[in-house]
Amino acid sequence: MRLLTVMLALLLVLPGASAAFAQGKPEVTEIDAWLVRDPQMSAQFAVADQMGYFKEQGIKVNPRWYIAGTDLPSMWGAGNIHLGTATATMVVPIAASGQAIYSIAPQSDIAGTQQIVLGKKAQEMVRSPKDFEKLKIGMPKGASVTLAIESMAKETGVDFSKIQFVNLAPPDSVTALAKGDIDAMAGWAPWVFNAVKNGGKVYFTGNRSYIPGKEGQVDWLLVHAGVVASGKMLKDNPNTVKAVLRALEKATRTINTDREASVKIVAREMKMDEGLARDIMALNIYSMEMTPKIYKGMGDFIDFLHSLNRIPQKIAPESVFYTKLLKEVDPALVKWESKTELK
Repeated sequence: MRLLTVMLALLLVLPGASAAFAQGKPEVTEIDAWLVRDPQMSAQFAVADQMGYFKEQGIKVNPRWYIAGTDLPSMWGAGNIHLGTATATMVVPIAASGQAIYSIAPQSDIAGTQQIVLGKKAQEMVRSPKDFEKLKIGMPKGASVTLAIESMAKETGVDFSKIQFVNLAPPDSVTALAKGDIDAMAGWAPWVFNAVKNGGKVYFTGNRSYIPGKEGQVDWLLVHAGVVASGKMLKDNPNTVKAVLRALEKATRTINTDREASVKIVAREMKMDEGLARDIMALNIYSMEMTPKIYKGMGDFIDFLHSLNRIPQKIAPESVFYTKLLKEVDPALVKWESKTELK
């Protein structure tokens, strides 16, 4: 009884002691995070690192920056990566190969940067969505923006099979669109920005329609970037992971309330011009709320990647989510809950 009294007294007089007592001590205080050098994928990590939010949680996170998110599946297979950022196109192939990877918290809805841009000729040609069937569209074969076009077609009565696609990388699409060799391009930032500067016009994005008469928010592409962790990390270091999530939650608030300070940090860490970082971040919706849309989006990508033979078999969408720790950090963030057990 005497010991309990002393402990309660300490919790009352020591700043932050009560929170630390409730949250649990991090199992390890230094970890690596493998992060795509992209403001869509890793903005919160950059802000949390530079603003000292990880340090406030008693941990040190070492950013291991790399360029192409498509490299993650092969890198993950080596067994040395336990924490990072990823989208469904990166998570699904890893999970489908039998490896333990879990999406533990979203960071941003990045559908706004996935855009369909009409060239000058097509801007006159396309009077209604049905005219979209006549277009020649440049885009990388199998790019996720395909899902946005399919959804638009289904909702507006366009025959997707009539659209002619030309397999072009985004930089080549920008050039071909300017020359008039294609009617439209489908791609993502920053390439679509260049297409607009050359006279192109955004027709729709993954989450917004500019189609005359059908303007407004849409859910034509449910694609989110989020925090991923290995089963080993989640089993061995749950308190450490929760400390990471608390720091990222604070970074998310900073991005949404002090955008200019965040832009400077993100531009510096991503090694890009501040103006470009600002433009890209303006199209992203930064939020750590786990919602049913994120679950549905994962299912959409599983179906899509299986149709392209990029995964050998379909997997259950719920199996790649683990929301327990996010719920313990902030129950209000979990609008959809996974019942997945760790492997």
